[in-house]
Parts: sequence; structure tokens; C-alpha cells
Amino acid sequence: MAPFKERAVAFAFDIDGVLVKGKKPLPGARDAVELLQRKNVPFMFLTNGGGHTEEAHVEKIGQRLGLTFSPKQFVQSHTPYFDLVPEYGDKMILVLGGHGHHIRGVAHAYGFKNVVTSSDIVATCKTIHAFPEITKYHHDEYGIERPELLTTPISAILCWSSPRDWYLDLQLVQDLLLSSGGIVGTVSKKNGDTSLPNNGYLQDGQPKLFFCNPDFEWCTEHEHPRLAQGAFKEALGVIWKFKTGTGLEYTRFGKPTEATYVYAERVLREYSKSLDPSREIGTVYMIGDNPESDIAGANLFRSEHGIEWRSILVETGVYIAGSVPKHQPYHTVKNVMEAVEWALKKGGSLMN
Repeated sequence: MAPFKERAVAFAFDIDGVLVKGKKPLPGARDAVELLQRKNVPFMFLTNGGGHTEEAHVEKIGQRLGLTFSPKQFVQSHTPYFDLVPEYGDKMILVLGGHGHHIRGVAHAYGFKNVVTSSDIVATCKTIHAFPEITKYHHDEYGIERPELLTTPISAILCWSSPRDWYLDLQLVQDLLLSSGGIVGTVSKKNGDTSLPNNGYLQDGQPKLFFCNPDFEWCTEHEHPRLAQGAFKEALGVIWKFKTGTGLEYTRFGKPTEATYVYAERVLREYSKSLDPSREIGTVYMIGDNPESDIAGANLFRSEHGIEWRSILVETGVYIAGSVPKHQPYHTVKNVMEAVEWALKKGGSLMN
């Protein structure tokens, strides 16, 4: 067994609003990450972004920063969906988000074999979209007619990135949650039955619903934050409550959920060991721009391995400098370079 060394510091970076803004790298981002590479300090990317395989996403951020990274350093919003493959890999699932065949391809790469998109349902059920005028051409091009949709249950609905055609996707999710056994075009007779739990809603084999990005807004090249997957989930919840009088039932991954931080810590520890088998991480500095995801998640997480997570808030993204964040960070700085330099100095006695 390799000799034990003093516990070291490590880093987890959000991406949008920390390292890049839209497609452009933020000042100091490349230098900050390159500094950690030179010092052999373990770090990972922990983002609520998604819509690509881990390999493709880490290559994209590498191109934007002009550096090379390993997919083993990367956890995005839907990375925990890998753990759903044993249960749903052979069953029919509906995937939401992205455009074209992109998310279908990502789901296949994860191991889901029977993947349906919103466009497929439109191609199969010609009148299901009440207002197709604007998005019709997209669905005509990418939808695959699937007659088996009318007899085969959809077992799960997985949202992989922010939906594009909100009206259609809100309608489809509501339809399936009201269906009989997840069959498109059916309505459960149990809905509204007050003699049953939950007034009969979601008591008839309807699909399970999964989200992977709680962010209500995210930082783009636009001057103000834009609505994200979390906003779609909130809209769906209001519609479901109005329709049924009950709360929306779902499972959610992504920051700030505990499940995502557990997953991320496992990935970071494994990557650290690949750099130095004798190294143990003592402190992880989570650097982010969103108090409600990056900061809240790091503040609330309690490691099973005795690792302390500390949050650092940067002023280059969602957070507005000078305002009072909803969740107080361990430290606040102007940008990611200041964050890395401060954390390295703070953890200097822990560095190997």
C-alpha cells in the first residue's frame, strides 16, 4: 500500500459564468486551471449543463480554454442517469431537451436502448401538438413514426437539458402522467378517484419523471440570465397542480442536490488517486457563480469521507456583485483566478 500523505486540497468548478460565458472564456479562466495542472492539484468540472456525452462536453470546454482534460474529471447534470440504466435500459423512455437527434444519441450512449423523443410522438400522433406552426419543420425532419407507441408503455421521462418546445413538452408530460400505464393517447380511469391515494393520480403505472438541472436561470452571452430547465419544471408543477390539485412527483439530480455531490465526490476522489495513489483529499473548494446551486450545494453537503466542502462565489455570472446572496459562501471573489489563488494560499499547509 502506498504511504499516506497529508490531506490535500482539491477543486470543483462550475463552468458557465465561472470559466466561460456563452462560448467565450472568461478572463483568467485558462490561467487558473493551467496553474492547477502544473501543480498536479486534483480538480473536476461540476456543472448543471448537459446535452452532450461527458467525452464531448469535456472536449468542448477544453477547446474553449485551450487545454486538455479527461472525461474522468467531468460530472454534468445528467451524469447520474448512468445509474438508471439497469432499471430502464431495456424499457421505452421519453427524453426531453436539446434539438434534432442529439439527446437521442446521448441517451443511447448511456445505454438506454429504446429512446423516444417528443418529435417521434408528433410524427406518430399527428394532432397531439395543438400549435405546431413554429416548430413543425423541426418535428417533421427529426420525428420518427413509432406505431408501437400506441401499445408500448413509456416507463420513464428523462429531462436531459432545457426543453426547446415548451408547449409540446408540457402537454406530453401531462398526458403521460394522466395516462393508463404510460400508453400514449390513453387516460387513466383512476384519475380523480377520491377513494384512492393522491385522489387516484399517478396510481396507474404512469412513467416516473426525472430532472437533472434545478437551475431556474443560467448565464449566457446575453446581458441578463435566461430561463433554464428548473423554470420548465416549475411551470410543469403549476400546470399539474391546477389540473389535478396534487403536487408533481419527480426525482431530481444536479446541483444543489445531495445525490449529485455524492456522485461528484466519488469521481473527484477516483481522479485524485489516478494522479497520486497515496493522496487523500481533505478540502474541496467549490467555485461557482450561482448561490442557489453551487453555493447551496457545497454548504449543505456532508461528506461520508470526512472531506470538507467550501464554497467560493465569483462575480462573473449569475450572482450580481454587491447584492446579498440567498446562500452565503465561504468566500467571495471577483473571478476564478482570484478564487484559485486564494484557496491555494488558504490550503498551503495542506498542499503536497
